[in-house]
Amino acid sequence: MLDTAPYIPPVVSDVVIDLYHGDKVSVDFSMVKSKGIAAVILKATQGIDFVDPAFAQRLANARAAGLLVGAYHFMDANSPVEQMAHFLSVVGATDGILLAVDFEAYERSQPTVIQAATAVMTVKSVTGRFPVLYTGRYMLTAPNAMLSQCPLWLAEYGSRPVCPPGWSQWKLWQHTDGLVGSGVVPVAGIGPCDRSRFAGTVDQLKAWWPAATT
Repeated sequence: MLDTAPYIPPVVSDVVIDLYHGDKVSVDFSMVKSKGIAAVILKATQGIDFVDPAFAQRLANARAAGLLVGAYHFMDANSPVEQMAHFLSVVGATDGILLAVDFEAYERSQPTVIQAATAVMTVKSVTGRFPVLYTGRYMLTAPNAMLSQCPLWLAEYGSRPVCPPGWSQWKLWQHTDGLVGSGVVPVAGIGPCDRSRFAGTVDQLKAWWPAATT
Protein backbone atom coordinates (compact mmCIF):
# COMPACT_ATOMS: atom_id res chain seq x y z
CA MET A 1 0.00 0.00 0.00
CA LEU A 2 1.28 3.44 -0.91
CA ASP A 3 2.34 5.53 2.06
CA THR A 4 0.31 8.73 1.82
CA ALA A 5 2.26 10.67 4.45
CA PRO A 6 4.10 13.61 2.88
CA TYR A 7 7.74 14.30 3.74
CA ILE A 8 8.13 17.84 5.06
CA PRO A 9 11.70 18.51 6.28
CA PRO A 10 12.30 21.15 8.95
CA VAL A 11 14.11 23.44 6.49
CA VAL A 12 13.54 23.82 2.74
CA SER A 13 15.20 26.12 0.24
CA ASP A 14 13.32 27.07 -2.94
CA VAL A 15 16.49 27.79 -4.92
CA VAL A 16 16.63 25.23 -7.77
CA ILE A 17 15.17 25.62 -11.27
CA ASP A 18 15.19 23.43 -14.36
CA LEU A 19 14.96 24.35 -18.03
CA TYR A 20 14.72 22.71 -21.44
CA HIS A 21 14.74 24.03 -24.99
CA GLY A 22 10.96 24.38 -25.00
CA ASP A 23 11.24 27.12 -22.38
CA LYS A 24 11.28 30.01 -24.82
CA VAL A 25 12.89 32.46 -22.47
CA SER A 26 15.69 34.97 -22.58
CA VAL A 27 17.92 33.66 -19.85
CA ASP A 28 20.05 36.02 -17.78
CA PHE A 29 21.80 33.70 -15.35
CA SER A 30 23.62 36.54 -13.61
CA MET A 31 20.25 38.05 -12.72
CA VAL A 32 18.99 34.59 -11.71
CA LYS A 33 21.86 34.15 -9.24
CA SER A 34 21.59 37.68 -7.87
CA LYS A 35 17.97 37.02 -6.89
CA GLY A 36 18.75 33.96 -4.81
CA ILE A 37 18.58 30.98 -7.18
CA ALA A 38 21.49 28.67 -6.43
CA ALA A 39 21.24 25.90 -9.03
CA VAL A 40 19.88 25.09 -12.47
CA ILE A 41 19.32 21.62 -13.95
CA LEU A 42 19.24 21.58 -17.74
CA LYS A 43 17.79 19.03 -20.12
CA ALA A 44 20.67 17.46 -22.03
CA THR A 45 19.25 14.51 -23.94
CA GLN A 46 16.27 12.29 -24.69
CA GLY A 47 16.19 8.75 -26.00
CA ILE A 48 19.21 7.53 -27.94
CA ASP A 49 19.82 10.48 -30.27
CA PHE A 50 18.10 13.72 -29.26
CA VAL A 51 20.26 16.54 -27.88
CA ASP A 52 18.62 19.59 -26.35
CA PRO A 53 19.82 22.42 -28.61
CA ALA A 54 19.95 24.89 -25.71
CA PHE A 55 21.97 22.65 -23.38
CA ALA A 56 25.61 23.45 -24.16
CA GLN A 57 25.26 27.22 -24.24
CA ARG A 58 23.05 27.39 -21.16
CA LEU A 59 25.44 25.12 -19.27
CA ALA A 60 28.37 27.38 -20.08
CA ASN A 61 26.43 30.53 -19.20
CA ALA A 62 25.14 29.13 -15.91
CA ARG A 63 28.62 28.08 -14.88
CA ALA A 64 30.00 31.48 -15.79
CA ALA A 65 27.38 33.09 -13.57
CA GLY A 66 28.48 30.95 -10.63
CA LEU A 67 25.41 28.72 -10.41
CA LEU A 68 25.48 25.07 -9.44
CA VAL A 69 24.68 23.12 -12.61
CA GLY A 70 22.99 19.83 -13.43
CA ALA A 71 21.99 17.85 -16.51
CA TYR A 72 19.07 15.49 -17.00
CA HIS A 73 18.11 12.80 -19.49
CA PHE A 74 14.47 12.20 -20.43
CA MET A 75 13.97 8.44 -20.73
CA ASP A 76 11.97 6.61 -23.38
CA ALA A 77 11.56 2.90 -24.18
CA ASN A 78 14.82 2.55 -26.14
CA SER A 79 17.78 0.60 -24.77
CA PRO A 80 18.65 2.19 -21.39
CA VAL A 81 22.33 1.37 -21.88
CA GLU A 82 22.36 3.19 -25.22
CA GLN A 83 20.41 6.08 -23.71
CA MET A 84 22.91 6.55 -20.90
CA ALA A 85 25.85 6.29 -23.29
CA HIS A 86 24.24 9.07 -25.32
CA PHE A 87 23.54 11.15 -22.22
CA LEU A 88 27.05 10.88 -20.80
CA SER A 89 28.68 11.55 -24.17
CA VAL A 90 26.73 14.80 -24.54
CA VAL A 91 27.35 15.95 -20.96
CA GLY A 92 31.04 15.13 -21.30
CA ALA A 93 33.19 15.70 -18.21
CA THR A 94 30.77 15.36 -15.30
CA ASP A 95 32.90 17.04 -12.62
CA GLY A 96 30.68 19.42 -10.71
CA ILE A 97 27.54 18.44 -12.65
CA LEU A 98 24.55 16.87 -10.94
CA LEU A 99 23.34 14.03 -13.17
CA ALA A 100 19.64 13.20 -13.22
CA VAL A 101 17.52 10.54 -14.95
CA ASP A 102 13.95 11.63 -15.75
CA PHE A 103 11.58 8.66 -15.38
CA GLU A 104 8.03 9.81 -15.96
CA ALA A 105 4.90 8.96 -17.90
CA TYR A 106 5.53 9.17 -21.66
CA GLU A 107 2.77 7.57 -23.70
CA ARG A 108 4.66 7.70 -27.01
CA SER A 109 7.49 5.50 -25.71
CA GLN A 110 7.04 4.51 -22.08
CA PRO A 111 10.13 3.23 -20.26
CA THR A 112 9.68 0.48 -17.70
CA VAL A 113 10.85 0.35 -14.11
CA ILE A 114 13.46 -2.25 -15.11
CA GLN A 115 14.74 0.03 -17.85
CA ALA A 116 15.00 2.91 -15.40
CA ALA A 117 16.90 0.68 -12.97
CA THR A 118 19.28 -0.37 -15.75
CA ALA A 119 19.82 3.27 -16.65
CA VAL A 120 20.82 4.35 -13.15
CA MET A 121 23.01 1.26 -12.74
CA THR A 122 24.78 2.21 -15.97
CA VAL A 123 25.42 5.76 -14.77
CA LYS A 124 26.74 4.43 -11.47
CA SER A 125 29.08 2.00 -13.20
CA VAL A 126 30.52 4.70 -15.47
CA THR A 127 30.72 7.67 -13.09
CA GLY A 128 30.98 6.01 -9.70
CA ARG A 129 27.88 7.73 -8.34
CA PHE A 130 24.16 7.22 -8.58
CA PRO A 131 22.26 9.85 -10.52
CA VAL A 132 19.35 11.72 -9.05
CA LEU A 133 16.06 10.14 -10.10
CA TYR A 134 13.26 12.47 -11.18
CA THR A 135 9.92 10.73 -10.78
CA GLY A 136 6.51 10.89 -9.13
CA ARG A 137 4.65 8.78 -6.63
CA TYR A 138 2.60 6.88 -9.25
CA MET A 139 5.48 5.61 -11.39
CA LEU A 140 6.28 2.69 -9.06
CA THR A 141 3.88 0.28 -7.38
CA ALA A 142 6.59 -1.27 -5.20
CA PRO A 143 10.14 -0.40 -4.11
CA ASN A 144 12.96 -1.13 -6.55
CA ALA A 145 16.28 -1.90 -4.89
CA MET A 146 18.35 -0.17 -7.57
CA LEU A 147 16.24 2.96 -8.00
CA SER A 148 15.86 3.55 -4.27
CA GLN A 149 19.62 4.09 -4.01
CA CYS A 150 19.21 7.27 -6.06
CA PRO A 151 18.53 10.61 -4.40
CA LEU A 152 14.90 11.43 -5.16
CA TRP A 153 13.84 14.46 -7.20
CA LEU A 154 10.12 14.32 -6.59
CA ALA A 155 7.64 15.67 -9.12
CA GLU A 156 4.59 16.75 -7.13
CA TYR A 157 2.62 19.88 -8.00
CA GLY A 158 0.75 20.54 -4.81
CA SER A 159 1.22 20.78 -1.08
CA ARG A 160 1.68 17.06 -0.28
CA PRO A 161 5.15 15.84 -1.32
CA VAL A 162 4.48 12.11 -1.01
CA CYS A 163 7.42 9.89 -1.97
CA PRO A 164 7.09 6.83 -4.23
CA PRO A 165 7.58 3.34 -2.76
CA GLY A 166 11.24 2.91 -1.85
CA TRP A 167 11.86 6.39 -0.43
CA SER A 168 10.92 8.04 2.82
CA GLN A 169 12.51 11.38 1.92
CA TRP A 170 13.13 13.52 -1.15
CA LYS A 171 16.19 15.65 -1.80
CA LEU A 172 14.54 17.87 -4.42
CA TRP A 173 10.84 18.55 -4.81
CA GLN A 174 9.66 20.05 -8.09
CA HIS A 175 6.59 21.78 -6.74
CA THR A 176 5.49 23.69 -9.85
CA ASP A 177 5.74 23.33 -13.61
CA GLY A 178 6.04 27.09 -14.05
CA LEU A 179 2.82 27.58 -15.99
CA VAL A 180 1.28 31.01 -15.77
CA GLY A 181 -1.54 30.85 -13.25
CA SER A 182 -0.02 27.94 -11.33
CA GLY A 183 0.94 30.18 -8.42
CA VAL A 184 4.67 29.96 -9.10
CA VAL A 185 6.77 32.99 -8.28
CA PRO A 186 8.57 34.05 -11.49
CA VAL A 187 12.36 33.91 -11.45
CA ALA A 188 14.10 37.19 -12.22
CA GLY A 189 16.06 36.88 -15.46
CA ILE A 190 13.78 34.13 -16.77
CA GLY A 191 10.14 34.47 -15.73
CA PRO A 192 7.84 31.56 -14.78
CA CYS A 193 9.72 28.24 -14.88
CA ASP A 194 9.97 24.87 -13.16
CA ARG A 195 11.03 25.34 -9.55
CA SER A 196 12.28 22.82 -7.00
CA ARG A 197 12.79 22.95 -3.27
CA PHE A 198 15.83 21.39 -1.62
CA ALA A 199 15.45 19.54 1.67
CA GLY A 200 17.83 21.69 3.68
CA THR A 201 19.68 24.99 3.68
CA VAL A 202 21.50 26.53 0.73
CA ASP A 203 24.82 25.66 2.38
CA GLN A 204 23.67 22.04 2.68
CA LEU A 205 22.66 22.10 -1.00
CA LYS A 206 26.13 23.26 -1.98
CA ALA A 207 27.73 20.57 0.17
CA TRP A 208 25.50 17.87 -1.36
CA TRP A 209 25.97 18.96 -4.98
CA PRO A 210 28.81 17.12 -6.77
CA ALA A 211 32.01 19.07 -6.29
CA ALA A 212 34.24 19.84 -9.26
CA THR A 213 37.57 18.05 -9.07
CA THR A 214 39.39 20.26 -11.58
